[in-house]
Amino acid sequence: MGLKLMSRKIDDKTYLGLLLQSLNVDDLKQICRDFEIKGFSSLTKGKIVEFIIDSLSEEEHKDVINQKELEIVSSGIDLALKKINGEDREKITNFKIVNPNEHEIEIYFKGFNWEVTSFLSINDQTINNPERDCDCKIGASMGFCSHFWVGFIFSLKQEYFKISDWTLTVLPENFKEKIKSIKIRSDFKEQEEGKESKIQLIDESSENFALMESVGKTITVYESEITSSEEKEQDFQGNITKYYIISLKSVKFGPKIERKSDFREEDIKNVDKLNLRISDKLFSDNNLKIGDKISGNGKLERDNFLGPIVKNIKKISKI
Repeated sequence: MGLKLMSRKIDDKTYLGLLLQSLNVDDLKQICRDFEIKGFSSLTKGKIVEFIIDSLSEEEHKDVINQKELEIVSSGIDLALKKINGEDREKITNFKIVNPNEHEIEIYFKGFNWEVTSFLSINDQTINNPERDCDCKIGASMGFCSHFWVGFIFSLKQEYFKISDWTLTVLPENFKEKIKSIKIRSDFKEQEEGKESKIQLIDESSENFALMESVGKTITVYESEITSSEEKEQDFQGNITKYYIISLKSVKFGPKIERKSDFREEDIKNVDKLNLRISDKLFSDNNLKIGDKISGNGKLERDNFLGPIVKNIKKISKI
């Protein structure tokens, strides 16, 4: 069951066409079987969507919406929340407010070897069917991709609109609770220096919250214990580099400081686990093993597969 909203302003046929963009080919073919639609087997995804829409009656449009809408919307929102929390293989690199008056935003995403840019504008004139565009296949067809829902949540937190004014889609019943702890963070220091500020969505209830706040910054790991180590190799243009991924537990960390007098206890944070990437030489010189308690400095980054990880470590100290 979803949140009850005001009546949708676009017709069911148009809306169903938007919803179905989120389904894969197998799911679309199953709809054809369920409604006894023939002649779909050789069609591509885009063609199947059109075929379904044109083959169903108005009443059947309503039936498919009732069956699939909440599932599709919930799945997109859940994936958006994973991106916000740094739990997805694709990370959010920045938000850009292109036109504050029209509530136009661009969101930048980066995967292992791909990038996605998403555009969204929700204002009084567009709220019934927002202006949007996205590089992904679902978004390029005006579907409700996870990138759209990231922008939707950002726009809500910017107070560009109210949930009570949203009519286009159903929302999960617990949607308000899911996004309650999400906040917008901006690097005001960069703004003061005349640079383009980095804007983030941070979920303060997330397990990764303490780490996500510090991504892109140099940190000091004051205390930690090694739980595992794995030797890795990286091949760049024929040059093989060996390194180690070290898993830590009971991690106490904070921002790197230049002088001891800069230390502030309130800046120290604790997390259950964290990964380090260190060189083969650093690993061997320190004779690191499971159970060792260590400290060190490095830049906290977000890996698409490992999550938050400390890199560029020059020195490791045993405690």
